[in-house]
This record gives sequence, structure tokens and C-alpha cells, in this order.
Amino acid sequence: MQISLTMKKKINIIVGSLFLTIALFVFLISCKETNLNEIGEIPKESGGVEYISPQKIAKYFANQRSHNWVKTKVPRDIGMIILDSKFKEIDYYFFRKFNSWFRDFVFENGVMSLGENKQNLDCDNHALLYKSTMAISSYKSQSSEELAIAVVVVRQVNEFAGIPATGNFHMLNLAFTNKGWYIFEPQTHEFVKLEEYPNQEYIQYMIL
Repeated sequence: MQISLTMKKKINIIVGSLFLTIALFVFLISCKETNLNEIGEIPKESGGVEYISPQKIAKYFANQRSHNWVKTKVPRDIGMIILDSKFKEIDYYFFRKFNSWFRDFVFENGVMSLGENKQNLDCDNHALLYKSTMAISSYKSQSSEELAIAVVVVRQVNEFAGIPATGNFHMLNLAFTNKGWYIFEPQTHEFVKLEEYPNQEYIQYMIL
């Protein structure tokens, strides 16, 4: 079935709004003390970055490649939901700056649920919150395109970034930067290049 461009835009808006609403709602009801003043200090994205298209991303993954055509073990047939026609590649130094802000943001608001086994603030909520707050940064920078930050679903076969190996599904983020594609663990704020990620061959889905 063909979907019109207008309908695609509406779907994008609905899904994007849903992500943001869920993430911020969970964030607000889960905090013991909530102070959203940090949102006003959210870093604005840096300029001078390139655009990245869904076609390019699909080509790379279809050939099991990462940034600069580096080989990966990511399965060729992972499921992808790509919601826009193009994205802004993330400046690496902005990525580092944003991660520092995000770490302080969740710490200052008590959103530190690692090891507490709370399903209303577990891995999916952290990954969606990270993607949503980066979208806010892009919006505040008056950018017309969203930054290329994905939510990734993976089987946690190997321990990574303090998250133990369980074999169960886990959710975290993938940042497409101009110096590499990085897997980011939003619960511990550690990151590694995709080709060095110990669970790359167990990635199942990507939502961008």
C-alpha cells in the first residue's frame, strides 16, 4: 500500500510526539524531586555537519558496515523503522558535550534506576529519554532536521557498560557522528564505536 507524503509526515509527527510524551511523562512521575531547569541549559547542536539519508544507512547495514565503511557483525536483516527522509549527522564534540549534560540532567533529577528493576524507568525509558532530549536540543537550535540518534533493540548476550549479560532484550542508543557511529548506554553514559560493541551481532531493531 502506498502512503502519501502528507500521511508520512503526519505519522512522523504522531510517533515523534508519542516518544517525547512517553519519555517525559515517565521521567516526571518517576522522580522523587524534579527540577527541569536544566532543560533551559540543554546544549545547542553545533553547525557544519553533513546530512545522512535512510538510503545510505540501509546500504551500510546491508553490507555490514559502519562509519567509513568499517566492517561490523551487525546482521544484514535487522528491522528498521526510519521516520524521516534525512537526518543531520551529529558533530562528535557536540555528542560529548550533550552526554555530559544528559548525565547531570538525570543525576540532578534523581533518575538513576540502574539495578532497581523498575519497569516504569528501565532501559527503554532511558533510551527514549535520551533520544527525546536530543530532539529538544535540535529544536532549540532552530534546525529543520532531526539529529541522527537511534533507539536500538538488542539481545544482551554479553555484558556492556555495567549492564549484565541476561540474554533478554535490551534497549540503548546509536549515535551517527562525523567521527564514527557510537553505541551509547543511557543508564551508565558509556559509549563505544559500533564495530567494537560486544553485542553488535545481536542487534534486532533500530528506530531512527
